[in-house]
Amino acid sequence: MRSARRRTDLVVFLAVLVTGVVLVLSGIQPEAVSTVAIGLSTLYAAWQRQEGPPRREGPPRREEARPPAPPAPTEGGSAPGRASE
Repeated sequence: MRSARRRTDLVVFLAVLVTGVVLVLSGIQPEAVSTVAIGLSTLYAAWQRQEGPPRREGPPRREEARPPAPPAPTEGGSAPGRASE
């Protein structure tokens, strides 16, 4: 599967490159060609990522399952920043 994706990437790269060369040789301004190439590459990148990030399945890890610990009491039992009476 990895080689199939790399082959697809190569085909898309070559298609955009050849399209750009043909457009420049036919008299289209290079700035317009670069805009089209950026748009096509952005669309291709979005299409490649449509599968979404890999999902981790299974029970949550130990650190994620327990709530955070309360802050440790200070010496003398008073809240931080308060003077004892």
